[in-house]
Amino acid sequence: MQERTSRVQELLAAAMSRHQGGRFVEAEQLYAQILQSEPRHPDALHLLGVLSHQTGRHDNAAVLIGKAIVENARVPAFHNNLGNVLRAQGRLQDADASYQRALALKPDYFEVYYNLGLIRQAQGRLDEAVACYEKVLEHRPDHADAYNNLGNALQAQGKFEQALAAYGLALRYKHNFADAHNNAGNVLRAQGNIEAAIDSYKRALTHQAKHTEALHNLGIVLLEIGRLEEAAAALRRALALKPDYAAAHCNLGNTLTEQGNAAAAVACFRRALELDQDFAEAALGLTTAAIPVFADTVAESLAAADNFSRALDELTAWDRAHPGSLGKAVGSHQPFYLGYRPAEVGALLARYGDIVSAAAAAYCRPQPVDRRASGARLRLVIVSGHVRQHPVWDVILRGIVAHLDRQRFEIHLYHTGALKDAETEWARKRVDRFVQGPKPLKGWLDELHHDQPDAIFYPELGMEPAACALAALRLAPVQVASWGHPVTTGLPNIDIYLSGELIEGPQAERHYREKLVRLPGTGVCTESSGLHPLPWDAPIRPPDVVRFAICQQPIKFDPADDGLLVQIAKEAGACEFWLASPLKLQWAAARLHYRLAGVFRDAGLDPSAHLRLVPWLPREQFLGFLDEMDVYLDCPGFSGYTTAWQAVHRGMPVVTLEGNFLRQRLAAGLLRQIGVTEGIVSSREAYIETAVHLAQRCRRPKARGRGRESMSAAAAKADGNLAAVRSIERTLIAAVEAQHFRP
Repeated sequence: MQERTSRVQELLAAAMSRHQGGRFVEAEQLYAQILQSEPRHPDALHLLGVLSHQTGRHDNAAVLIGKAIVENARVPAFHNNLGNVLRAQGRLQDADASYQRALALKPDYFEVYYNLGLIRQAQGRLDEAVACYEKVLEHRPDHADAYNNLGNALQAQGKFEQALAAYGLALRYKHNFADAHNNAGNVLRAQGNIEAAIDSYKRALTHQAKHTEALHNLGIVLLEIGRLEEAAAALRRALALKPDYAAAHCNLGNTLTEQGNAAAAVACFRRALELDQDFAEAALGLTTAAIPVFADTVAESLAAADNFSRALDELTAWDRAHPGSLGKAVGSHQPFYLGYRPAEVGALLARYGDIVSAAAAAYCRPQPVDRRASGARLRLVIVSGHVRQHPVWDVILRGIVAHLDRQRFEIHLYHTGALKDAETEWARKRVDRFVQGPKPLKGWLDELHHDQPDAIFYPELGMEPAACALAALRLAPVQVASWGHPVTTGLPNIDIYLSGELIEGPQAERHYREKLVRLPGTGVCTESSGLHPLPWDAPIRPPDVVRFAICQQPIKFDPADDGLLVQIAKEAGACEFWLASPLKLQWAAARLHYRLAGVFRDAGLDPSAHLRLVPWLPREQFLGFLDEMDVYLDCPGFSGYTTAWQAVHRGMPVVTLEGNFLRQRLAAGLLRQIGVTEGIVSSREAYIETAVHLAQRCRRPKARGRGRESMSAAAAKADGNLAAVRSIERTLIAAVEAQHFRP
């Protein structure tokens, strides 16, 4: 008997040595040999179970370790390792119970506290997870993994500074800890510290070149700041290492969409769905990829509406086949670019709105909205991703924050984006409550539940994920949108659309799902920026050449309108058309230049004599650029307000072809507000004629100077439209009071 026991101990020692050395096959054979002679040997059962767990055979591992516990239930390690197996199987409650049994046997078992922290974190019980990791660190203050996971839990709670401190301690004790560098990058990205985030991801890759998560996250952040080639390269590297990485396929699809490569993007989204059939973000990406970011031809532009309609059919079928999946992805992709196509898009956006709102409501199940007592200050929550220097803030939102009557309104401002600047800090000091993002959807829902708003105002729906996800839900008695993105939201839970009497046509109501409210003027209360232009290093102007500025986003140029520039070039004499490259989507500026060059060549004109492309310029330099231009040409398919506003303040004459839709009437409304209507036309022929007339006038220096002085003086009427703010107040008060009297 003693000899057999000695032999078993020798086999066990040999098995453990091979096990620890990674020689799993040999170790497994030795454990099996022990169990042939002693089938109930608890250590052999336990260690063979651990080996099975390490090699992915979790069911077998659970059986073996369970048998070991039957033989000896007093060994804490048995319960801990059974918990690890159960956690790997997704049986979190059972794993939790197993860890608790281990702690009952050994209360200071810090390894169990670490594992229990992982369980609590996976269950969303973040405070308890933090407490578990802190318990580990009491025993092992150099436990880098515990610091890393503590950082993850704190990050999930939005405690970014504490999370960064935890990652820093993880890296102190394990300087080459790629996961900690990667996770720190995620926090820095969430804080808007983009360059530091990129550096952190690159540090992770320095220590672990094949860190697929770091490559994926690097790709995402590069995508967000428009460095599309680098983003695609990082994501492709991640996929080379992990071809079944569904999220990387989806984000490569997002990148390719932003690069204007719709066909390749569709292939990526479809591959992501093959790998993960419930991947709702990929399903939404596939839907919106049907809309071209930039149309190369008239046919492509005109086909966008029908293609999106078919994509909505496919999304509806996918949603039915995968119930409960779509809601968590609402807002991740939006049909933003549909508004840049020339068709009536209201019905399509309403279809999209119904799909995502139903999915969001089923997923979130928001609590019923309470109506606050009548008579108190009306509590308005403003939700925007652009509380910083940005056209949405400059034109639509700043005047509301500055001038809304604070005796009657309490303003809570949710800045859902991470980026911030001096305007963000100005806003923070002007409101009753300021909440800085980013946050997960649940975090924003918690904020709204806490604040119980009477009304929510979304100034730019369609442009930012968090706002879109919230707007798909009924979260306040009154929900209002405006024209930061100048098309209907299509969402059934948006009650009112704030626009302007000068930027809407007589039959405009039919373009909106919401109730259209025409505010005085253009509906906004702007203030002159007060910026001083910096000189633009302009090329020497050839004699008698007129410079036309076409300084809007290249995606606004519909191919059907290219011929207008050709005709102006033929009739205006020596002239140049200056296109401004955007900060993002710079490839679109090159594509536009290429497209226009082809049209000019087809008409017998030399593109090099007429087309110019200026790189993106900071605001002060952009004003200096406008000073060197002669005539501002508005895009007929999608008018510009911010650039036209800047142009008139610099004294430039503006030519705009007023269309049927809000997005085709913005510059015209601005010109009407300042009382200079010469440049507003209603036909393509008149657009050409007016541009040529203004070009001829600009060739006469005195006439050009007088015209610019007159326009600059008139531009003052574009600002200070307090009547619009007063009208917003009346609209909101009436809408909220109507809800109070509703049964």
